[in-house]
Amino acid sequence: MSHGVSMKYSVLKQYEKKIKEDMVFRYATEKDSLLEKENGFIFSDPYYRFIRTLELIKKSELRVDQHETWADLGCHYGEFLNLVSGSFNCNLIGFDDWNLKAALPATSFDYFASNLAEKEWPRLLLGRHVRVVSATEVIEHMIDTDQFLTSISDTFSEGLGYLVLTTPNINSMRNRVLVPLGFYPASMEYRNIVHHVRLFNVGALKELLKSHGFEVLHCVGVSFFPDFAKALRTNLR
Repeated sequence: MSHGVSMKYSVLKQYEKKIKEDMVFRYATEKDSLLEKENGFIFSDPYYRFIRTLELIKKSELRVDQHETWADLGCHYGEFLNLVSGSFNCNLIGFDDWNLKAALPATSFDYFASNLAEKEWPRLLLGRHVRVVSATEVIEHMIDTDQFLTSISDTFSEGLGYLVLTTPNINSMRNRVLVPLGFYPASMEYRNIVHHVRLFNVGALKELLKSHGFEVLHCVGVSFFPDFAKALRTNLR
């Protein structure tokens, strides 16, 4: 195992230990429990994606002051916020459309249950100095993406802030391999499974963001290829 992989695996094991000790969130799916048992754990979604995203944020030299707020949309059990808390000393708020507090009464961040597809949720942030909004794998679930981005813009104090956004790429490397081989594109749904209503490529997403007044500072792939490669080997056997 290379030094880089060993280091990331160590970080993830520490991250896993912190999660279990703090009860910030619990493993929720069968996939999680299976991947926890193998060394390839660091390449599995969403854990690899979260850590890769945070690494890219750090490289951008983003600064968030202690009195400022980081809002995470679609926070689930707070997996990404838990990582953010280890690198940024600021107010953390999670949003999702279910009652997280009923499942986990004690969390290290504030939480609002709200429908992110509606216009009302930014009002819950009134009086807070919102510096960063993160939406990891959320926008592809939104029927009205324009309203979603408008709502995000409305949360920023004085209209100034940072959006950290991740979403599947319809032109990703795995789809460039899957489609010519006759497989259905990854993350694109032909029936309602996790409610992916649309996919973007880099150009379309940049154009959409710019039309809402965002300046695209960084656009980098977080790379799902290692996880896909394992799945492809299994399917081709």
